[in-house]
Amino acid sequence: MKRVLSVLLTLALATSLVACGGGQTSTTSSAASNSNSSNSSGESGYTGGSYTISLGHICSETHSLHRACLEFEKFVEEQSGGAIAVELHPNSVLGGDEAMLESVALGTLTMVVPSASVMNVYVPAFGILAMPYLFTSTEDAFAAVDSGLGDLLKQKLLDANVGLTNLGYNFNGIRNMTNSKHAIETVSDLSGLKMRCMSNEMFVTMFDLMGANATPMSFSELFTALQQGTVDGEENPASLIYESKFQEVQKYLSTTEHIYDFCTIIINSDFYNNLDEQAKAIVDEGVQTYLVDYQRELEVSENDEYIQKLADEGMEVTYITDEQKATFVDAVAPMYDNAAETFGQDVMDAVAEYR
Repeated sequence: MKRVLSVLLTLALATSLVACGGGQTSTTSSAASNSNSSNSSGESGYTGGSYTISLGHICSETHSLHRACLEFEKFVEEQSGGAIAVELHPNSVLGGDEAMLESVALGTLTMVVPSASVMNVYVPAFGILAMPYLFTSTEDAFAAVDSGLGDLLKQKLLDANVGLTNLGYNFNGIRNMTNSKHAIETVSDLSGLKMRCMSNEMFVTMFDLMGANATPMSFSELFTALQQGTVDGEENPASLIYESKFQEVQKYLSTTEHIYDFCTIIINSDFYNNLDEQAKAIVDEGVQTYLVDYQRELEVSENDEYIQKLADEGMEVTYITDEQKATFVDAVAPMYDNAAETFGQDVMDAVAEYR
């Protein structure tokens, strides 16, 4: 697997990255996006319909997710001879994950790549991916979402009939904690800190058990909240911390590694189901090759580099030892007591072999 991903990364980096997408285009229905005509698309050999895919996410243009989106855009447009256009909207310009998910469900946005943690609004079982210390390695985490657990969650989303289809899981990174007050070495150091979290019950419960004051907040509001002292700290992967410039308003970083975080690759169900066979095959291949495999390789390979960049820009990095990490693990252990009732025994069975 690692060898395959390395080949993909080498091939992708050998091509030129195209520029960031332009303004917003609404996709009100698959009928509006599909010309229902057969296009001859030159050398590509594509003869399917014409479509416009608008894709939004919260990350900066230099983050691994957006770089993967650029490659996805290039692949889809080249394979379709330009008949399938991809418009990218990074940097939360269309709102946070929650707002963009709603837009995709309504059909005014085609695709979004949100943190899997916010999917529990539609399917509570997705909350399993927000459980702290669920996995201890990227290998186990990837294996889980690429097999029974990931497939089960995809099916539950389809069964919920909320207008959303999950095409796969890319890697949002290993989540660590930052704050502006003091170094965090053990769970007791979180006592009293106002920590921003996503509007997700799992994150709120996690911080409550750790002794912090959980403060749910949209990611798009976070930088200003940190700058103004509305919250003391936050938790995110090193790449997202750096690309969001949180080092400008946060002093301390601790490698708590409390969640191996994923993003879901969500597309409007009506749009996806009404793609013709050729178009759907191109979208599926582009998602797997670039939004999953290529993006994961970038995120994993650059993690340590991003931590060093944060240190170089003045953050004080605390590397948590196994003994110190155990204090965090023990604090959140009660979250697993009733996990089967919360997520379903089928979900717990699907994840058990990877823990």
